[in-house]
Amino acid sequence: MNRMRDLLDEEVHEFPEHERAPVAGSPATPAHGRATRLAYVLVALLVGMTAGMGSALVNVNTQQLQRLFDLSANQVAWLPTSYVMTAVSANLLLIKVRQQYGLRRFALVFLGLYAALALAHLFVSDLGATLLLRATSGFVAVALIPLCLFHMMQALPSEWRLRGLVLGIGVTQCAMPLARVLSPSLLASQGPRSLFMFEAGLALLSLAAVGLVRLPPAVRVSVFKPLDLLIFVLMGGGLALIAAVLGLGRWEGWFQAPWILVSLLVAIPALVAAAAIDTYRETPLLNLRWLRRGDVARFAAAIFMARIVLAEQEVAVAVVKSLGATNHQLWTLSLVMFGGAVAGVLASAVSVNAEKLARPIMLSIGIVAIAALIDSAATDPHHLQRFYVSQAAIAFAGTFFLGPALLLGITSALQQGSRELISFIVLFGVVNALGALAGPALLGSHTDWSVAATGATQGAQLDTLRLAAGIAAFTTIYLAILLAIRIRRRLKELRALDFAGPALQPGAPDAPGVQSIDSGWRPPRPGNAPAAVFAAIAIVGVALLLAAWGLPAL
Repeated sequence: MNRMRDLLDEEVHEFPEHERAPVAGSPATPAHGRATRLAYVLVALLVGMTAGMGSALVNVNTQQLQRLFDLSANQVAWLPTSYVMTAVSANLLLIKVRQQYGLRRFALVFLGLYAALALAHLFVSDLGATLLLRATSGFVAVALIPLCLFHMMQALPSEWRLRGLVLGIGVTQCAMPLARVLSPSLLASQGPRSLFMFEAGLALLSLAAVGLVRLPPAVRVSVFKPLDLLIFVLMGGGLALIAAVLGLGRWEGWFQAPWILVSLLVAIPALVAAAAIDTYRETPLLNLRWLRRGDVARFAAAIFMARIVLAEQEVAVAVVKSLGATNHQLWTLSLVMFGGAVAGVLASAVSVNAEKLARPIMLSIGIVAIAALIDSAATDPHHLQRFYVSQAAIAFAGTFFLGPALLLGITSALQQGSRELISFIVLFGVVNALGALAGPALLGSHTDWSVAATGATQGAQLDTLRLAAGIAAFTTIYLAILLAIRIRRRLKELRALDFAGPALQPGAPDAPGVQSIDSGWRPPRPGNAPAAVFAAIAIVGVALLLAAWGLPAL
């Protein structure tokens, strides 16, 4: 029991002010040697891929899963939707879990749960049980994203920590294009079973890696209040019902399925009740007063619209198939999209500027508008080559904008305090999750209605691409207006500082001597017994990855 307690507990260490985390539940940021930084980078890449790959493999291969379980289009749509239904509100609870029980316990327990759920998929063939597993996995997988960010930020020196955050969130977004690249090989091995085997292998490797390479300790605080569970049930339940409507509305019929109207009639009052209760609490689960501010609301609207237009890629891939693309051409397109996504992450990390965060967001959506317009003119098989360029550009834009968007909200929230930072993280997760469902719902429904009206599938798809280009252009203009407002406000602040004189100018940065204090913390070496356990877990993970491709296990 003592060994288990030592494995899960955070060690006590006094860090200097500049190494302390801004909020409880996040690790301190001491200086590390090169070898330690490299270890953190590798763990961040592994955990980030694990966090995104679970949903990506299912989203990319819904048709294969439909055949495996002999499902209708309506039924198979529940697989990705059930995952998002629980993930959309998970941060409401998970952030407080991390703060209350400690980062180390949070990391190992949730990675262990995720690995167990991934393994359980290998032994389940019933749709109901599979949906339960997907829903639980969606909730647990949200815990992996901050672990990826924390490890990546530890890998970089203090002056590059923002770049680490951009890289971390970008890694999780590269999972979808990578899943498109890997899926043909996985399916050729053991069919859809290989998808879950691959997911389980990654999960076990991530558990072993996080267990062996410790993050710096985080401060624990008692944050749970009696009404938190009620707020979570009301707000989480309402968001889950809205996610179900967005994910299934196209397939069930927006105006035909009675449960859609019933879900909305339940979700909206639940959200209103949660907001009403939380607004008047001394320690609310979310600071809704801050979230209703104009800047925050406009930011949320911009990110939501950006997520919608990025669904253009699904329609574009359908157009490529309708133009007669071979399997090799589709795989090459997937590889090009993955390359574009990786390039977007790297470019975003290199070019990120804390003073100019709105510009890359506007640039990214402008790229999507131009690329979607180019795609909409493809009417001949000879036009397939265009998609290599346009889809690489959209994949680049999809990862290029996300890091600055996250930083833009974080910097704004930190000016108000740690509670607002937590509120923003929850808002960011909700907007991204619902936007990722709303995009395919809107564009897919438009395609279905156009096909019903004209009877021409390809023409309807091209018309949908033009719609996506129009939405992207509108979003770009909207972002340009927001950027102009920010610039005008900044200039006004600078003029006010000039008028006030040097007495009110920002002070000089801390002296180098203060900032150079080293806490002396180094990742502790695991004991022999924990090291042996994690090594065994890693071996099982590697064996599952090899088995996913039909290769002999170790």
